Amino acid sequence: MVVTAQPRLTPLLGGGADERARTVEPARTGWGPIRFVRQLARAVYDDNIDDVGAMMAYYAVLALFPMLVFVVTIALLVIDPATVHQGVLIATSAMPESLRVMISQQVTALIEHADAGFAIGGALFALWGASRGAAALCGALNGILGKQETRGFFHRQATAIALTFAVALLIVLALGLLVVGPLLGHYVADRLGLGDAFDLAWGIGHWIGAGMLVMLVWALLYKFLPNTDAPLRVFTPGAFVGVMLWLGISYLFGLYLAQVSSYETTYGALGGAIAFLTWLWLSNIALLFGAEFNDVLADFRKDRSAAAALLADEHEQPPA
Repeated sequence: MVVTAQPRLTPLLGGGADERARTVEPARTGWGPIRFVRQLARAVYDDNIDDVGAMMAYYAVLALFPMLVFVVTIALLVIDPATVHQGVLIATSAMPESLRVMISQQVTALIEHADAGFAIGGALFALWGASRGAAALCGALNGILGKQETRGFFHRQATAIALTFAVALLIVLALGLLVVGPLLGHYVADRLGLGDAFDLAWGIGHWIGAGMLVMLVWALLYKFLPNTDAPLRVFTPGAFVGVMLWLGISYLFGLYLAQVSSYETTYGALGGAIAFLTWLWLSNIALLFGAEFNDVLADFRKDRSAAAALLADEHEQPPA
């Protein structure tokens, strides 16, 4: 949305929406790439997405590992451990190498200790962690989109829990496709006499599928966590831009860790944890930037698109 020049706001969990609302101007007609970039840069600056991303890194730590426990224990009910490991390698392929090793070691430990009681405990921790992380992300996305939160506490928590289950099921389904895909693909290729064509297509296709899964998850977050009536658009421009930015940031951060990093020298035994938190912070910035991209684009297109108008429209302020 268009905002005038002003000192940076201090959003915590969507706070300051009233001050932000007073700076909104009607969108000018016409499309101008330079004006779009300037407006996007101004919105990113005013919404403090670097500070909000740092706050979200804390909640991400609380949610990530319980979620990992939940997904692994559920996946082991229907998928063999080797395939789970392969899926984890694919899912973490964009992460810096040192962080991939840490996640892989954690998955190995989870597989070794997985049992029915562990699965129940992991589910409870995952739901609790997701409710905290998702609630924080609700506020962050509301602040970026300029939405006033009108949903009740239990509504927000139910949304967080439902979204956690949906994302977990998507991940388990993707892991299952790693098993079913090659079997079905080779069967069809043999019947049609395609030879090794399937192996080539699968080698490329499963990476494309992983990227599309990430975009789908981000689109679900953009749709259901903020207080917006905009319809679900699976592959939104913001999700695409955010995922591409995340991949680029992760790759460059991986090079930095491999060539330049002195985290271990500076922080000693905490070096790995600090690097992981830094990567989470950068990842959250990419996620929030994608939402910001959608918001500014909706402001440009609200006169020509009903969906954009719903995203750009701000909820009325509650009565004093």
